[in-house]
Amino acid sequence: MKQKQIIPLMKTFGLFLIIIMQSMSTYAQKNSQNVQVKINHVAIAVTDLEESEEFYGEIIGLQQIPEPFGVGRHAWFSMGDGQLHVIKAADERVEHDISSHLCFSVADLDSFMENLSSFGKEFSDFAGNAGEVKLRPDGIRQIYFTDPDGYWVEVNDDF
Repeated sequence: MKQKQIIPLMKTFGLFLIIIMQSMSTYAQKNSQNVQVKINHVAIAVTDLEESEEFYGEIIGLQQIPEPFGVGRHAWFSMGDGQLHVIKAADERVEHDISSHLCFSVADLDSFMENLSSFGKEFSDFAGNAGEVKLRPDGIRQIYFTDPDGYWVEVNDDF
């Protein structure tokens, strides 16, 4: 093929590639905006399943729901539109960073804090000031504490 014939072919092929790439990009943008995603569950590994069941059921107040495995290693709790799966799978308790935490909202933070105290559970603000409640700029109050395995939990009144 002569050079004069190749150049128009290359221009046509290049234009074709540009059109295809733009179409794919437009499709990807449209598709990513239309994909519906919701949280299904959060799973945590714990050392003592019974202790964690009490913590999340009685102290936090989550409703325990049936789990399908029935092997004594799992406890499932309802969290609104999602679930918390507590799995006896950790060999030891470790310290976690407060920046990685579960967050629950309650209608009455004062009553929740009273319930925490009745279980002997202490709380702090994000900075670690014991017994302090953080007031966010948007007016939401929040507290932090750990579960038996050292996972951080935030509870706020953004209900």
